[in-house]
Amino acid sequence: MPKRIILSMLIITILMAVGYSRFASELDINGNAEIVGEWNVLITDVEVESVPTGCDAGTPTFTNTTLSFDAKLNKPGDEITYKVTVANKGTIDATLNNVIFTEGEGSDAINYTTTNLSNDLAANEETSFFIIVTYEDVDIPPTDTTKSLTGMIEYVQK
Repeated sequence: MPKRIILSMLIITILMAVGYSRFASELDINGNAEIVGEWNVLITDVEVESVPTGCDAGTPTFTNTTLSFDAKLNKPGDEITYKVTVANKGTIDATLNNVIFTEGEGSDAINYTTTNLSNDLAANEETSFFIIVTYEDVDIPPTDTTKSLTGMIEYVQK
């Protein structure tokens, strides 16, 4: 009788395995992802906004990511203003992440300031900011008559 029980259990186990395999299904999942957004934030224009008499703003030059200018100031109180246009020609909204402007060695009489930096730059929009170069009034006329500026404006995906 124990052989019958063992044989019966074995047959039941085989039937269960066959039944399970009959109702089990294998599912195949295939996927594909593609990034179709375009990142394209760049400088599109630089204009000289104001130049006092006797000063020279030079001819500013720019590429998509760089800007250069050469301001020549005449006397204390002189101020040259450059208007820089930045455009988001991509399809991804951008936000201002970092702004670093560093004045180099040179005259304490020359100062640089920036104004109107926009925090958000939506896709297909543009914004402008200003760089102002000022000849400050100082007690003693400067012996060093130059001062450089280097800077970085970093936009990231919003």
